[in-house]
Amino acid sequence: MVPVQGSRQSPCFPQCVEWILQNQQEDGSWGHSAGPSGEVNKDILLSTLACVLALNIWNVGQDHIRRGLSFIGRNFSVAIDGQCAAPVGFNITFSGMLRLAIGMGLKFPVMETDIDSIFRLREVEFERDAGGTASARKAFMAYVSEGLGREQDWDHVMAYQRKNGSLFNSPSTTAASAIHSCNDRALDYLVSLTSKLGGPVPAIYPDKVYSQLCMVDTLEKMGISSDFACDIRDILDMTYSCWMQDEEEIMLDMATCAKAFRLLRMHGYDVSSEGMARFAERSSFDDSIHAYLNDTKPLLELYKSSQVHFLEEDFILENIGSWSAKLLKQQLSFNKISKSLMPEVEYALKYPFYATVEVLEHKGNIERFNVNGFQRLKSGYCGSGADKEILALAVNKFHYAQSVYQQELRYLESWVAEFRLDELKFARVIPLQSLLSAVVPLFPCELSDARIAWSQNAILTAVVDDLFDGGGSMEEMLNLVALFDKWDDHGEIGFCSSNVEIMFNAVYNTTKRIGAKAALVQKRCVIDHIAEQVPVFQPISFSPRLYLNFIVPF
Repeated sequence: MVPVQGSRQSPCFPQCVEWILQNQQEDGSWGHSAGPSGEVNKDILLSTLACVLALNIWNVGQDHIRRGLSFIGRNFSVAIDGQCAAPVGFNITFSGMLRLAIGMGLKFPVMETDIDSIFRLREVEFERDAGGTASARKAFMAYVSEGLGREQDWDHVMAYQRKNGSLFNSPSTTAASAIHSCNDRALDYLVSLTSKLGGPVPAIYPDKVYSQLCMVDTLEKMGISSDFACDIRDILDMTYSCWMQDEEEIMLDMATCAKAFRLLRMHGYDVSSEGMARFAERSSFDDSIHAYLNDTKPLLELYKSSQVHFLEEDFILENIGSWSAKLLKQQLSFNKISKSLMPEVEYALKYPFYATVEVLEHKGNIERFNVNGFQRLKSGYCGSGADKEILALAVNKFHYAQSVYQQELRYLESWVAEFRLDELKFARVIPLQSLLSAVVPLFPCELSDARIAWSQNAILTAVVDDLFDGGGSMEEMLNLVALFDKWDDHGEIGFCSSNVEIMFNAVYNTTKRIGAKAALVQKRCVIDHIAEQVPVFQPISFSPRLYLNFIVPF
């Protein structure tokens, strides 16, 4: 709806008008549906009304206007339904455009009482006691300026203009400023945007970094990131470049900055916590739109990012962690967190990221996965068509991993029977628990050999420990130490009991097998290296008490 400067009769972006004429849906709407069944949502109503206004202003597409008004009339109940997901400030922006349309003489096929309901919701929005400070309310009112029009103080709004000329990276808010304040930088942003994208424009631009980071985060939480390792590396390389250049798309958005910092650090990128300094104090949240809206997601992202600190005294991250945790707990106690997000918040507060079991996290995330995507401020829905495919892939991979773990358990049980470890009545032979201890740090399916080696080592360590912890005689303990000392020449000594024979053969032959597998990978023999790690004890100075916690390393 932005006119050419100096001529209010011609559109500044005729290609956008042409796109509107060419892309109306069969039902009379413009936009995309969010739900799995393609149901109408508030995003579609908002975009349809905006397109109708644009066509009417430039006096084209009368049939398109008629069909658009009919669509809005048929689905007007969605606009006043408080249970439907909505873009931030919908009650202000939709009612503002509705008032403008009525002022132009457009007729909506709805009852007058329904239109009055929309205007009442607008007044409720203005009067409601939201969160945050007075600065947060000012930021919110600036954010929804396209719904205020001439009522807005545009000089105040331009204080939020970014380096790229936009207001909040929002094309609609920026277009409103270009109309009402004739700001050249705002117009330059819109010209750049339309030259890149043509006719249609997104709700937020640029938003590439946040969208891609959300995808990376989702793939990791669902346990399928290894299938997209190259793509993830490319995304994080690009994000790191933006971070190092201090680009506003990352640094001025609370959720994007926090998510970028956490993912970059977790993947080994050298990013300083100084980049998070603007959020070190609680006022950074209290003065923001997020506080006004009681928006939990950015707050949760900040809390998660504060957990990724490497220095004992990182005051920036410590401060962020302190105040964000306090606010999250307050939101929980006052039931201000949505039901869909509440389990994630409770889990994050209860378990620091370094104290979690990733396999169990994957399972919980799969169970809670929302195939309808995530909400972004200017849009009620920001999902992708791949959401269902992501869920299906994650479920299949989780089930496959379970089958791999079960095969490994059966192998360990057969290994225990092969070396007769189950005949050692004094010893703890616990293959299931040993395997579980290996799955926690080594959960990827491709690390099967490492998990088995870990589990075997854990079992043999427990067996030897039990021998030295009262399960064997002094003669058996001295005999076992001597056998380890001789290693390949153990035949020179012999076994004083069947228990010692079982234990030594299990350690010796299992070590040989592990060494053979390692040689295939490392292209060299590692048996001698492993054998050298076995401690050499002198029988004369040997004390069972001294070696109570003896461990066989390999």
